[in-house]
Parts: sequence; C-alpha cells; structure tokens
Amino acid sequence: MDDLTPFHPTPAPAWLNRIRFVAIGPIVGLMVTMLATLGLAAAKTVKLIADMIDGAWKTEIVVVSVLGVVDVYLLVVVQLIVMIGLYELFVGDLDVPSWLETRSLDQLKKPILDVLVVFVSIKGIERLVVLEDPTDQLLSVGAVAVLILTITAFRAFSART
Repeated sequence: MDDLTPFHPTPAPAWLNRIRFVAIGPIVGLMVTMLATLGLAAAKTVKLIADMIDGAWKTEIVVVSVLGVVDVYLLVVVQLIVMIGLYELFVGDLDVPSWLETRSLDQLKKPILDVLVVFVSIKGIERLVVLEDPTDQLLSVGAVAVLILTITAFRAFSART
C-alpha cells in the first residue's frame, strides 16, 4: 500500500456500535442526581428566605448563604451540561447551542473544575467571615488560594495537552 492510497477503516461489528448506549446509565444517574440537587437548591432557597425574614439580613454571613445557594444552582447547571455532553459524545447529536456542543471528555471537565473553584471560594469566604482569629483566617484563605491555584494550573496544563 503506497502513501497515496486513502485509508478505509473496517466497519465495526454491530454489537460494538451499540455498546455505546451503555452511557445511558450514567446519563440517567446524572439526571436523578441533578433533580435531587435541584430539590436541595430549592430547600436552601426557602431556608435562606425564612432566615432573612427572621433577621439574618442584618448579618454579614447572609452574603455567604446567598452565595451558597447560587453555588448549588450552579452545580445543577453543571450536571445538566455534563449530562447533555455525555449524551452527545456517546448516543447522538442534540439540537443545542454551539457553546454547549461537546466533542471530548476534556470539554466536560472544564465546567466541573469551574464549579469546584467557585465552591472552594465560597467556603473560603465563609471561613473568613465566621473565624475571628486573624491567624485562622489567614491560614484558611491561604489554603483556599493554594487549592484555586492548583485547579487553575491543572486546567491550564490539560488545555495545552
């Protein structure tokens, strides 16, 4: 075979083509988890509103509570993005906006890492507000900074490879 002859791959056996539908299991699992997380977010929203009615709006910690609720809703959206991405990768194309199209598993890691950075940041802010000892505050914020830098470096390194 010379270099100018086009390569024609051998068609895969039918069973191998259909085994990709095994991905429906994780997709359904993610959907159940997403719905449970949405329920958690709704419950946190109701609790936040009740706390604010009871006077929590007077404290600085209410900002952390609001950020925590937003973070849970963000987690719901990330689960939805991963669920759609897995479906597109293994089962078939969906009619989604171009920014939501998925071509690799690496594309699905990005939103997970992004929500992890937000989660760690919110926990760091919470510790900064709750802790009273300046040394504890500094150690907590330092640990958060190291985690965020590590995740960011991982994302940057994996984007290059």
